[in-house]
Amino acid sequence: MKVVLLGAGNVATNLGLSLKKYGIEILQIYSKTEKSAKTLGELLGASYCYSLKKIKRNADIYIYALKDNVLEEVISKINIPEAVHIHTAGSIPINIFENKVKNYGVIYPLQTFSKEKQVDFKEIPLFLEANSDYTNKIITQFACFLSSKIYYLASDKRALLHLSAVFACNFSNFMYLLAAKITDEANLDYKILLPLIKETADKLNYLTPKQAQTGPAIRKDYKTIEKHLKLLKNTPELKEIYALITNSVINTLSEK
Repeated sequence: MKVVLLGAGNVATNLGLSLKKYGIEILQIYSKTEKSAKTLGELLGASYCYSLKKIKRNADIYIYALKDNVLEEVISKINIPEAVHIHTAGSIPINIFENKVKNYGVIYPLQTFSKEKQVDFKEIPLFLEANSDYTNKIITQFACFLSSKIYYLASDKRALLHLSAVFACNFSNFMYLLAAKITDEANLDYKILLPLIKETADKLNYLTPKQAQTGPAIRKDYKTIEKHLKLLKNTPELKEIYALITNSVINTLSEK
């Protein structure tokens, strides 16, 4: 099974490393910038290009691990109709390929990726969608090389899953960033929060998010809330976020 990987960012880097690890031949890396294409190509021992006109045409699978806003444009310029074409985006429907190629689908890895930290794909849930039985067979076979956690999900449900992931991951990490600003102000290493962060996540193996919620907002401890707001008087943006989330916790968890 020969693959051309389009993209050289966080997802493409982790996916490429896993493809190499499991013995899948990577024919070529494409990125719009020479530096990114070369960096990932050399890391994976694959040829690379930064022009769509130089994409190799003899791969079995073309994987588009690109930013959402350039995906359609790139797909429209890859005229290799008989291969299998796969994108990895959570929020983009499968029909982005429609009338452009014959065999197409989606493999959405539900995980956060950074170039600097490799993730083991075997532990990542992969959500698949295909336009035909033939393509579904190929995509499933390919996905099983990468992960043991394979699921099938239509585009509308996948978009909701992606939205859920933004709340669970991206927004949570932004909260860590804000928390680190506060620890910095107190001349504390933000890593002092790591045991708390780990326990917060681990509890969800045993409790629902509602059951696991703690803190002054769910207790309606208005004296503590007021103290916190006073501490944030010189950082109006943080104060606004604190007030908004506090009110949301109180209102949401007061619902019957």
